[in-house]
Amino acid sequence: MSSRTDRVLARPPVSRHRAVAVGVVVALALVGVAVIAVRDLAVTQGWAAGEPWLDAGVRGLDGLEPTAGVLAVATAVGVLGLLLVLAGLLPARRRHVPAAGAEHLWSTPAAVAEVTRGAVDRSQGVVAARVARASRGRVALDVVTHDGSSGAPAVETARELGSAAGTALGARRVDVRTVQEEIA
Repeated sequence: MSSRTDRVLARPPVSRHRAVAVGVVVALALVGVAVIAVRDLAVTQGWAAGEPWLDAGVRGLDGLEPTAGVLAVATAVGVLGLLLVLAGLLPARRRHVPAAGAEHLWSTPAAVAEVTRGAVDRSQGVVAARVARASRGRVALDVVTHDGSSGAPAVETARELGSAAGTALGARRVDVRTVQEEIA
């Protein structure tokens, strides 16, 4: 492999950056300003009828005095700008967890939870297993067993299998709880 490939594989997968949504909104606002500017150009050149909108807007702002409302709006815009700069500088969140034994294997928390659920669901004595919660470090499973007790050998086996499957793919903690079977 090339050194560029090695560098790309060494980085963890990340989600979309926080500033992408803000960038799209700002880009759409700039497109709107550009449309108004082209319309005003067409009006001033005589290609279209009407009055330029930008001239009227500037004339409307001419002569305004600084007031408390203007100061509040300017302060809010300044704070919003600082927050947007901060959002642009912060790194993107990692949404995947690295596997314990493999160098370049990354999984989403939902995928780790489903593999763990599958291992627990296939263990002897388990009627059904359901993912209760899946996060980057923890997977919680609800298990229904034949006898319904939480200390049965089936539950202990399910805990061992779930813990082995989950920690192999990067979960730090796997919780297996017994729940009562819902009768419909």
